[in-house]
Amino acid sequence: MRHDSVRPLSFEAMLTDPLTRLLMAADGVTLAELVSVMETARDAVVARERRVPRRAASRPVAMNGLA
Repeated sequence: MRHDSVRPLSFEAMLTDPLTRLLMAADGVTLAELVSVMETARDAVVARERRVPRRAASRPVAMNGLA
């Protein structure tokens, strides 16, 4: 899939890309299956971004390089 100004890089653009659809058909992947996997991946990324690493949260804030 190629990014251009006519078709912005998005999930919807990926699903309408002819090469993506051809590969899905060759692999026997349905649209519903791909959407399900992409939603799971999105949820995992969102959950990871919300977490604060335990070690980083317990460290004192450094001031002037001293901690």
